[in-house]
Amino acid sequence: MIRPIFHFFFGLLLLAPVTASAMDNGTTPLTVRDAVEQALANNLNLMLQKENVKAAAGAVGIAGSRFDKFITGEADVARSERTPIFPGSAEVEEDANLDISLIKRFTTGTEVQLGWNNNRFDTDLDEQTLSPMFSSGLSLGLTQPLLRGWGQEIQLAPVQAAERDLEAETFQVNSLAADLAAQVKSGYWTLVFARQDIEVKQFSLTLAEKLLEETKAKIAAGKLAPVELFQPQSEVALREEQLIAAERAIGVADDELKLLLNSDDWYSSYTPVDTPNTEPVSLTAEIILDNALNNRPDIKAAQIDVDAARLREKVAQDDLRPELDLVGSLGYGGTDDSYGSAVDNSFDDGDAQWLVGLNLTFPLDNSAAEGAMQQARAFHSQARTSLELLKLQVIREVRTTVRDVRLAIKAIEATRKTSLATRKRLEAEQAKFDAGRSTTLDVLIAQEAYSNALSQENQTHVIYAQALAELDRIQGLISFDHEEGRTN
Repeated sequence: MIRPIFHFFFGLLLLAPVTASAMDNGTTPLTVRDAVEQALANNLNLMLQKENVKAAAGAVGIAGSRFDKFITGEADVARSERTPIFPGSAEVEEDANLDISLIKRFTTGTEVQLGWNNNRFDTDLDEQTLSPMFSSGLSLGLTQPLLRGWGQEIQLAPVQAAERDLEAETFQVNSLAADLAAQVKSGYWTLVFARQDIEVKQFSLTLAEKLLEETKAKIAAGKLAPVELFQPQSEVALREEQLIAAERAIGVADDELKLLLNSDDWYSSYTPVDTPNTEPVSLTAEIILDNALNNRPDIKAAQIDVDAARLREKVAQDDLRPELDLVGSLGYGGTDDSYGSAVDNSFDDGDAQWLVGLNLTFPLDNSAAEGAMQQARAFHSQARTSLELLKLQVIREVRTTVRDVRLAIKAIEATRKTSLATRKRLEAEQAKFDAGRSTTLDVLIAQEAYSNALSQENQTHVIYAQALAELDRIQGLISFDHEEGRTN
């Protein structure tokens, strides 16, 4: 009586738990691996995080631009016409300049400037021996910081800090990818359970409908009072409502998974191919914690953030110093009544000039540098504290997840026993009902207990699979389908 139906549906639940619901307009088969890979390729949040990497790479270029070579040029022409104030003074003067410089800063802070300077001067002054007068020459200038900005360590610190930021953002992408993979697997198993649960609800409804038909037959045969019909009728209606709710749960789980995968197909439903792995794993909490503290990308990113903040604090501390620069220049040039002759003279018998000196800038009110130093120290302290908080969070997550995995393993065995016991109870109640020694209410209660036990058993399988996915996440790992069962 009950056994053929029970065996058919129970085999269906175990061997084919993911059939399409009545609401589907076509289905798309999907494995865990496909789901994770699609999410890693298309998830919008992950795309946003990757843009942060590009922005950080741009910041590295900006920080390194302080050592770029660049050329400056200046050209001007001036003419003055004035009334002579004494006999023989100039009435008209023209002055034209063309100066070009190549400037380069080195990692020592040394700034070198190579200049090419050209001038044309024309006047109607009687005493002017050369008119027009051309001059041309080369100059080499040098500036070397002696206090603020001294040495490679301080000059390279902004670049190194930007490089640390880039490295940290890259690790944050990996961290988000690991988090996303766990979310996708959790959503996948939620969809698996929703599709399994609708089978359980359909099974439960079928049992209630069968009992309703048997009750009608017993009433017609005069073995039961007509009032006995109302209980199975109401139970059939209730289980139809539960079936509708189960269909809705499939849609919700499917939509959540589509969001994670950034799917462009919202008119068909996913049909999960994989089933949860129920093989017990052996865990050592110490090893899991060591893996998490050493391998998690977000911890590595936090450690790098501390280093970047330290470098910026060093720069801020250097900015508190006064500026004292050694400056020097050396130039050779020539002058004549034609530009070509002026150039030749600068090489053959040029005029030489040189300069050596010190430039000092001592701020009396250094509030900006002091404020920047205070901020840099605070950011450095925040980075260190954030790292310690993250480590504490990881320790708690490891303890929680290892405990959840172990309890899920126990729950799988417990719910399997419960399913077996409630099935035998249902078989017994059905047999007693057939023999007239049990009521419809007793059978319905046994049916409900059995269907709840089947749902709970499926639920524990999914909870175990989700716990394994979380076990990967807290270690910063990405695995596929049944690979999480091999975590040790």
